[in-house]
Amino acid sequence: MAKQTTIKINKSFDDKMRLLEQRVEDQVKDELFSIADYAIAISPVDTGAYVESFSMLPAGQGGGRSKSSDARRTSVKNGTASRQQFTDIARSNLYSDIEKFSLEASDKVTLRNRAPHARDVEDKHGWSVFTKVRNKFGG
Repeated sequence: MAKQTTIKINKSFDDKMRLLEQRVEDQVKDELFSIADYAIAISPVDTGAYVESFSMLPAGQGGGRSKSSDARRTSVKNGTASRQQFTDIARSNLYSDIEKFSLEASDKVTLRNRAPHARDVEDKHGWSVFTKVRNKFGG
């Protein structure tokens, strides 16, 4: 004859699990905010196109922001804009991406920059933003 037992999972256990899941997700997002802040802080800013082209999306998801500096008339160098104006926009964009991120949907996130001149900024001009981010945060 088969034996069995039934165990009741009480509501407080479910509530505690949800709270733990939320805490983990909050900690992950805090780390992503730190990565975003660091990437912005170490990025060159003239027209704002490079720094505003950052996006943080679930790994494997295509796309992202792409701003060109070609048509921009404002720049830090010519005094028609401030670094703060452009970094505020970039931070707002990245924070919005992070707020949308869900650990249930993906356990990986990709920081990318799709500015047409991103390779030049990274390699030709030697800013190495992505290398610095990787060195500081792993990946």
